[in-house]
Amino acid sequence: MTTILRATRSMLLSAATLLAIAGLAACGREADIARPNLEVNKENAAMRTEVPLTRPIALDKAGEVVSVEFDLPPPGRNASNMLMLGFRTGSPSSDAAIALTSQLLEADLPAKVRLLRVTEGSIATVPLIRPTGGAGEWVALPPDGSVPGVTVTSVDTSLLEEAGLLNSSHSETYFQFAAAEKMVPGHYRLTVELMGENPEFQGQKAELLVAYFKRGK
Repeated sequence: MTTILRATRSMLLSAATLLAIAGLAACGREADIARPNLEVNKENAAMRTEVPLTRPIALDKAGEVVSVEFDLPPPGRNASNMLMLGFRTGSPSSDAAIALTSQLLEADLPAKVRLLRVTEGSIATVPLIRPTGGAGEWVALPPDGSVPGVTVTSVDTSLLEEAGLLNSSHSETYFQFAAAEKMVPGHYRLTVELMGENPEFQGQKAELLVAYFKRGK
């Protein structure tokens, strides 16, 4: 039975890596078509409190790695009203990005994610979902916000470009812990807690990313 489980896990990781490679290749083609006009301004990014939002995070230590409040505007013309909660990494080449993606998927990175909507006089928990691995299939997170790991995804990069949050000198990869559907503009609070130590990622640069998904065609 153990051998079967290991083989199944290996097959799933291989499939995930192949999907990631396809996604990275597609991102590369898109970047060739539309180069961002605005480069990342670290000072502006650190001060930004509106989605799309980035913050430096560490992936090697267990514990709370994200605690941030932000304002959510309406989605742009190319964006859906579904919000991605995750992080991004930057690599000097597509090959390096693929290698890092494979490593992050294999590590799982189990976490607890909680999103609250903060209004005058009340705080409400926002229901979150995550992909199951099947095409277009999602499942609700349990009450404690637990997720088994991350998956590779994409977002509406036109909004990142407008906000000056794209870096054309790196191959960027987007990873999601969870997502929130049918988001309403307003004020929110997000916390993310990593459940395990991952010393292999010590020094690995990563950024929290809260961004809208791109609208489907």
